[in-house]
Amino acid sequence: MLMHGNAASSLAPPPPFPKRRNAVLRLYDAPLYRDGAFWNTVVWVLISGISIPTAQPTEPSKLPPWLDNLLAIIAMVVIFGVVPAWIRLLIRRRRWRKRLQQPRPEVPPAPLHAAPVAPALRVSAPHRADHATPPSAPSALPADARNTFPHPIARALRSLHQAPTDKDRYEALLDAAEILAITLSVTVAALLQEAGQRNLSLLRRAYFGKGAMFGTWTTWLKELQPLAAAQPDLVAGLHLALGDGPDDPGIVTHLNALREERNRAAHGNKPKSQPESALRVAEGTHHLERALAKAEFLKATPWLFTVSCVYHPRSRDFEVVAQDATGDHPDFERRTFTWEHPVGIDMFYVHGPEGPVPLSPFVADLFCPQCRQMEVSYAYKASKGNRVATFKSFGRGHDIAAPHMVDDLLSLPDQRG
Repeated sequence: MLMHGNAASSLAPPPPFPKRRNAVLRLYDAPLYRDGAFWNTVVWVLISGISIPTAQPTEPSKLPPWLDNLLAIIAMVVIFGVVPAWIRLLIRRRRWRKRLQQPRPEVPPAPLHAAPVAPALRVSAPHRADHATPPSAPSALPADARNTFPHPIARALRSLHQAPTDKDRYEALLDAAEILAITLSVTVAALLQEAGQRNLSLLRRAYFGKGAMFGTWTTWLKELQPLAAAQPDLVAGLHLALGDGPDDPGIVTHLNALREERNRAAHGNKPKSQPESALRVAEGTHHLERALAKAEFLKATPWLFTVSCVYHPRSRDFEVVAQDATGDHPDFERRTFTWEHPVGIDMFYVHGPEGPVPLSPFVADLFCPQCRQMEVSYAYKASKGNRVATFKSFGRGHDIAAPHMVDDLLSLPDQRG
């Protein structure tokens, strides 16, 4: 049975509720009736609640009988019910950290689609000495990112590598920096929203204000620093990316340097010659490479575009076919997953540690009237009055009207969590 959206065929039994790990009190899975650890706790509540009050005390206690029994019940439930659930949480976190540490296999692009090598930057020797790439940031990092990062970033880096002149490379560099900021932000926003966090008010105000711009993303990421430091497991790797050190600035610092360069160009101070373009490209490339190095945790949360979702009554699970939106090639490779809960089709998801997380309403696959094709797009602006949402395509920056997305953007929390 093929499911479109979240609606199953009328012949199929009702699908089970989605299972979300550690969604209740950070210890139990939701829904509770499907969690063995929850039932273990319930059993111990019943056992201790029945046996302890009816047992004859062996020694006299100075406490009132009701208080003595209550403390004994709480101790039994905590030791035999809550502690096992807490140990399970620690094991899950440890497994997820090991998964992040495992290098993802890199598949080299097919020769037919190999990008031409861009001409070398013309940089003077003193400038190369000032902005030499640190040992921790290999010069091959952008090429690696084209194969392993989500498609919007990889596609922008491909355009950067294919830029024929230094002036074109300058524009492509700034585009790649902004797309990196957007992709990082929407991925983190989707994961935070799934985790029940409400730190999305700044994005909501931007959507229903002047629009989400380069500065919106960097400002929002900067605001997440305290949350990421306090809860490093909330989005694995985010606290390392945002953390600022004396000799190792965080990703926001590098992105802001490129944002300031974009503002500089927008106010009429663009490079006037090819040598000046080459010089400013070299300055910006250092920041882009460091930002990409900080954002490497995105490789562990790939983007998927769902194609079909089929329910299997016997196993009570769902077979999902999705396209892996990784790398710079426009034709995504298909993959098959078996998940416990259904997903909508023709939607982008983040494949997070607990399973698929919808990227909607931040990202959508929309038809661009100018390009006359489907484009991966991100939410830019919305209006409550005429109820029209405007998305921008990652590839060309074209505005795409999406009135059906207004309600989803309105549903974003309008308060700080």
